[in-house]
Amino acid sequence: GKVRRRHVETAAAKPAESESLFKDEADNAARKKTDQAHLPNLNQQNMWNIVALVVLSAITRFYRIGRSNRVVWDEAHFGKFGAHYVNGTFYHDVHPPLAKMLVGLSEILTGFDGSFTFSSGQRYPENVNYVFMRVFNASFGVPLAAMAYCTLLNLGCRPNTALLGGLLVCMDNALCTISRFILLDAMLLCFTGMSALGLSGLFKHRKQPFTRVWWMWLAGTGVALGLVASAKWVGAFSVALVGIYTAYELYDGLGLPEMRLHTYLLHWIARIIALIVVPVSIYMLCFQIHFALLYKSGPGDSEMDSLFQANLQGTGLKGQPLDIAYGS
Repeated sequence: GKVRRRHVETAAAKPAESESLFKDEADNAARKKTDQAHLPNLNQQNMWNIVALVVLSAITRFYRIGRSNRVVWDEAHFGKFGAHYVNGTFYHDVHPPLAKMLVGLSEILTGFDGSFTFSSGQRYPENVNYVFMRVFNASFGVPLAAMAYCTLLNLGCRPNTALLGGLLVCMDNALCTISRFILLDAMLLCFTGMSALGLSGLFKHRKQPFTRVWWMWLAGTGVALGLVASAKWVGAFSVALVGIYTAYELYDGLGLPEMRLHTYLLHWIARIIALIVVPVSIYMLCFQIHFALLYKSGPGDSEMDSLFQANLQGTGLKGQPLDIAYGS
């Protein structure tokens, strides 16, 4: 009789399974590596560059910051706005309140009693710690160079190129000067830098949507937009920049053949929550805190309606009769 050969499965018989297993492991490793990349290429060289930029920025912002002991330029306005938060007296201004509330916080931390009027050119009295107030404001300008460095790394620049950009921001005379006084611009520039950094992070990780690091950059961008819009109206340009890029990204995704409808809808929902709901919530929260702190009658009463004025402490409206008599 004939001897029948038993079928033996060789290693070559299942290459597809092995290839699939290795591919899955590679995909998992790549996703894990992406999730761990919370900051752009933070190797040892980049860390030292960031530390150097922060130290140089601190020197350029803090050096002899208290040399002028008089009210300089717009300190006459914004120092006075901060004093309103110390006194609790209502005022009206065209800009959102976040940066001015931070100025008020710096004055509260010094123990300022709110009596100084911040008249232009006036000498600061001994009981007003103007040096700490300026240092507090300048602290918002210190991380600007480091944020510029990280932004350039996210956009694909080499470390030496990014370092040059950071040094240009660090040494810029206008940025240094405007950060050294009791103004709103240091906060505005800091929040603008945060917005640009967040946008660059979204751009870098645009091909890894819905990963943990992508969510972190998206949420961080939304928070930065809320802060910059709540600091000054010029922050709307940062909101517009992120909005234009987001619209382009969503339009570009619409034409991708591999984009499924439910995935595309998730992209819309994620951006609506992070880039609209979160910033608007921060903006409204700032105004809620603003109105809660300014509960006394002040110089801005006339800008508001009668019902609002009637709820302020010390207002003259409470002395008027509720009912209007005939012939009055």
